[in-house]
Amino acid sequence: MTQEAPTDIQLGELLIKGGLVEPEQFEAAFRLSFKMRLPIGRVLTMHNHISEENLRAAIEIQSRMRDGLIPLDHAIQALLLVSQEGLPLETALNRSGPVAVPKMLAAVPTHNRLGELLVATGIVSAPLIEQGMITSAETGLPLGMVLLNKGIITRAALNSALAAQRLIREGRVDRDHVLYALKLARLRSISLEQSLRETGQHAALSQAFGLGELFLMAGAMSESQLLTAHEIEVTEDRALDEVIITLGYASKPCVKAAKHVLKMIETGILFEYQAAQIISKIQYASSEELQRVLALIDEDPDAIFEEREPVGVTDILKKSGLISDKDLQIATALALANKVPLMKTLFDAKLIDEQTLEHATHLKNYLDHDLLKLEQATIVMAYCLENNMTVEETMDTFGWTAPTQ
Repeated sequence: MTQEAPTDIQLGELLIKGGLVEPEQFEAAFRLSFKMRLPIGRVLTMHNHISEENLRAAIEIQSRMRDGLIPLDHAIQALLLVSQEGLPLETALNRSGPVAVPKMLAAVPTHNRLGELLVATGIVSAPLIEQGMITSAETGLPLGMVLLNKGIITRAALNSALAAQRLIREGRVDRDHVLYALKLARLRSISLEQSLRETGQHAALSQAFGLGELFLMAGAMSESQLLTAHEIEVTEDRALDEVIITLGYASKPCVKAAKHVLKMIETGILFEYQAAQIISKIQYASSEELQRVLALIDEDPDAIFEEREPVGVTDILKKSGLISDKDLQIATALALANKVPLMKTLFDAKLIDEQTLEHATHLKNYLDHDLLKLEQATIVMAYCLENNMTVEETMDTFGWTAPTQ
């Protein structure tokens, strides 16, 4: 008898049932992904538990199961055919059983308010919008993120268009005025807010510190994830908290806890950075743990915060295995004896180079902003050196948030 496909199927369950990873391997990878804030798939591939091809196949199958297109037994059979026989995904799916035609491919939408706004202001041409909508229908990504990923629009242009759409939806500025302001902003390379002021409209675009900003500061969401959530919020006229939960960026209990913490910011009990620290601690907690932590915060807001020793550049270098304690002791003694900076002594001894020091200095900035832990910084350092990438490029690859200056 064919099993119904569970709409909330988790990737780990699918991989284990499909025999692609062992339960023990997944549990270890799962814990590491939480600790390092890395996607679980990246951890599995980094440890060679699963190939990139098999992981992509599993993610695609998971997506189709959630759309109700594939039953569980067919999904598992298809994964086995992909992993054991090396079959292409579509071939494996056809061989495993009847495949439903995705509803989203039956009829590609021809109407999109964001697309109309982008075309009307000359930011994107109509043919590119049409192509983007086809890709959006095929991938499930919002149109704006499709255009951004293809390099058709910039992040600033998308943010401005979404802000403009929000102003129209809320009735704060007339549509014609918004369109004119967007065109002016594009032609003069100025912000939408400045353009609105110059055209006599005084609608403030900056929003108060809210749910998305809190998750972003806490490192629970990346900038791209927040942008995706905001686009769905605006284009589908949905509440941001509902969108975040639907997309799986945060659990329902965590969102509820975050709202509680935001109220404490509004009443002056907590600062934003303190609230972000709380969210970073509780984002993976169970409902019971969340209640306990929130009760503790209500009773004594300072109870959850720990004093931490400042991390220096040499701490990063040591933790990354680039210098040893003995090397550092000798270099420190020489630096004091010769009255020269420690870093110059390390340079002269060829223990570090300019690129390594630059990476370590950047990472210290992240640590000072509470956006990384020392263990994460060591991962970034290794990745930078092995792949000849900058810290910013590596952080973007991992989906982590850069510190604000």
